[in-house]
Amino acid sequence: MIDAHLHLWDPVLLDYGWLQHVPSIAGPRGPRDWAAQRTGVRQAVFVQADCAPGQALDEIDWVAGLAHPDLEILGIVAFAPLELGEAVAPHLGALRQRPKVRGVRRSVQNETDAFIADRRHLDGLIAAARQGLTIDLCARDRQLPLLVDLLGRLFERQPDARVALDHLGKPDIAAHAGDIDGAGWADSLRVLAGFPNLSAKISGLTTQDHWSGGRDETLRPYIDHALACFGPERLMFGGDWPVVDLAGGYARWRAVFEAATAALSPCDRLRIDSETASAFYALAPERPQETLP
Repeated sequence: MIDAHLHLWDPVLLDYGWLQHVPSIAGPRGPRDWAAQRTGVRQAVFVQADCAPGQALDEIDWVAGLAHPDLEILGIVAFAPLELGEAVAPHLGALRQRPKVRGVRRSVQNETDAFIADRRHLDGLIAAARQGLTIDLCARDRQLPLLVDLLGRLFERQPDARVALDHLGKPDIAAHAGDIDGAGWADSLRVLAGFPNLSAKISGLTTQDHWSGGRDETLRPYIDHALACFGPERLMFGGDWPVVDLAGGYARWRAVFEAATAALSPCDRLRIDSETASAFYALAPERPQETLP
């Protein structure tokens, strides 16, 4: 298995202001901490963890230099200030000089509608795609209609852009009591799946529900709908560690995922477990992946 959405951080080395709001996971989280989870997953894609923007390249260099027998970082999704538009080119060039970087992410989940729709933001996305970089999009359910418009404009100008929707578009499971139609999420996901170059990550759902008292069975309809919309060939598993520790931990989320995909064929499971991520991020695993006993 390849975990397509892993975070690591060390607030001693870099500044992560948002961690002050989640003190239970605010300490350093590195490969040794990952190994202590005993997930049975050794290969992963690192996704930028929103350190101070000026330290973004330092974050990538730190992650690329990590070495541990229980964690192989196959690829890196780096921060890029895409809102700069075409002026983001020097930053993208610096990323292209780092061999493990496969893509970029500029999270919009806490940004205004105007930010998402701004022409400069679109120009930044286009610049990244033209550099051959993948694009991770992290947005909330209420923002998905804006992504429909944004991606329509992106794919019109750059048809070969490759985009991944993080955490299935962050449906607010707690607020809508598990109703997949809440905030129009189900319809928005169906429309987004109409873009053939858009993939999605089955990740981050436990933290979209109540952090304590959330029920595993509430999450199943969201995964079922994603399967119906995207199919296994455009879905990838993501653990979202260590954020997942806010809501029951990695083992709980992995069990939910395993149960929701148990009826799929071995071929389809393999796609979600590793093949989609490997193809999307152009990964080249160097050794066989370890699995849970």
